[in-house]
Amino acid sequence: MSWCPSHARRSTRAALAGLLMCALTCAGAGTVAADTSGPDPAPAATTSTAPADEEVSGLVDIGDGRKIYAACKGTNARSGSPTVVLIAGKGNGADDWMSILDPDDPAHDAPGDDLPWRNTGIERSSDSVFDQVSRSTRVCTYDRPDVRVKGPDVSTPRPQPHSIDADVNDLGAMLTALGEPGPYVLVAHSYGGLIATLYARTHPQNIAGLVMVDAVTERMAEVAGAEAVKTWDASNAQTSPESREGVHILDAFRKINAAPPPPAVPAVVLSADKPWRTDLLPPEAKKGEQVTFEDWLVSQQRLAESLDAREHITNTDSGHDIYLYQPRLVIDAICDVVAATPSPPAS
Repeated sequence: MSWCPSHARRSTRAALAGLLMCALTCAGAGTVAADTSGPDPAPAATTSTAPADEEVSGLVDIGDGRKIYAACKGTNARSGSPTVVLIAGKGNGADDWMSILDPDDPAHDAPGDDLPWRNTGIERSSDSVFDQVSRSTRVCTYDRPDVRVKGPDVSTPRPQPHSIDADVNDLGAMLTALGEPGPYVLVAHSYGGLIATLYARTHPQNIAGLVMVDAVTERMAEVAGAEAVKTWDASNAQTSPESREGVHILDAFRKINAAPPPPAVPAVVLSADKPWRTDLLPPEAKKGEQVTFEDWLVSQQRLAESLDAREHITNTDSGHDIYLYQPRLVIDAICDVVAATPSPPAS
């Protein structure tokens, strides 16, 4: 039986909410060499027995001379519950899932989706999604290349901007290298939603459930105008010393749409209800047509419909980074999906 503390969730299926999927880069941003390598099949989930309950925190060799920082905690050896994998948004990594916003900020005034807030109001906490989920099942998270550039355990850098294929391949290679048995519950924030979607569609046998946390969806291309989506794509491909990860959004949309439908697994969608702070964006980020907050709201509803989600939680009192603003909502959603996954066969 999974540990899942009681909590009075503030949720509704009717109202729509959301937020811009990732911070636009600072003034003076440029790009570095693009990743032009073709996609490779992502490794399948391992089928070995559940790993021991030791903690993991360090570099994992994923082959081809590359390493990725990964952290795992908790055990599923006794419960048989699936391993939960936390996938961060653009420019963010494992540390995000281990932190929360300062609880002494009751109004939660931090914008939650712009670079300046990263230096204030965030603290490591045992109340974080990573730590709390580890009390009920095995949980892992990781740093994609170039989301963290300091310390002895930094993931191997790569050319930026890069394609989603690289992220899907790295996710599979990392889980295989860790020896984490599938299928997994993928919990994805922002750009991480595209990674989870393509991985799930191309490797459905590896997926036990999905939790989408104000996640980007390919359905945005149906909602926003073509020029607005083009501007959005260009903004997210830019890099700077402060935001070194660049991603190709439109390319990801095309590859997801060319893949098979999503697997029929338990899913929950959470959407933010605090609009993004456009007043904090530099002038360069305001040029051209823009994806609007209203576009985001509609895309979130379509994401929930496409996954036949058990619940679409929209009354979150949160900015884009729901796991920092309201970690309990995310923890409860993960518990719900884990509990809804099929029980393992009797030994």
